[in-house]
Amino acid sequence: MILKGILYIVLIIFSAVLLIVSLIMTALKFNTNGKQAVRWLIGFGLSLAVLIFAIVMLVRGVVGKAKEFAGDIEEFGMEQVERMDSLNNMYTNSKDSLLESASVNYLMSIEPDSMKGRVPVQFYGYLGFRDYYRLPIVWPYSLHCTDTLGDASLYNEANVQQFDINDNGELSCDVNGIMTFAFTKQHLIGMRVKIENKPKKIYFAYDFANKTEKIFKNEAELLNYAVEKGFDRSTELKSCKDYYNEF
Repeated sequence: MILKGILYIVLIIFSAVLLIVSLIMTALKFNTNGKQAVRWLIGFGLSLAVLIFAIVMLVRGVVGKAKEFAGDIEEFGMEQVERMDSLNNMYTNSKDSLLESASVNYLMSIEPDSMKGRVPVQFYGYLGFRDYYRLPIVWPYSLHCTDTLGDASLYNEANVQQFDINDNGELSCDVNGIMTFAFTKQHLIGMRVKIENKPKKIYFAYDFANKTEKIFKNEAELLNYAVEKGFDRSTELKSCKDYYNEF
């Protein structure tokens, strides 16, 4: 099609030049040489016919390609719709098996008494999409990771109605850069990194009931505090990636 288009454009230019020349020569020969004037007039007619033909063929080719392009765009759009439907079906079909995992069963077992059996299923079943990762912990809290599972931020999702959309009512708890963690029904403990002049490790414990954070000098001090709050002595801090892979 591109080669044909170029040929038609060349033909249009050539016939247009010939059209102008024949028109000029017809005018010049009209009073001096009638036979030559007629010949140039015939040339004018032929060049006009060729010009019209080339323009029509070029326009027809452009319109055909435009329709073909529009069809490709429509087909691509339909493929994307089908792809999203497929992803939604995959999510729906796999949700039941996800909710039967040991991790989700544990989370359900530590639901607040006031929410027993009332926590939205999607709180446990939606783990994010593409470069956004969502790690549910104790209702209504979850950890959110962006781009990678390297570090997370703590969010309160009590006001969330639908978990798989943006700006859905979650509230930041201002606990960011969480690298490793563990939790019980009452507390989240872990190590997070704060970047000022250089990265700095911070050992913390977050009280779900009081919504307060306590800072510790080192991991040993944190774990001693954790045992006092009901954590097992064998508790180990997990990375976001390890926790995510348990679902």
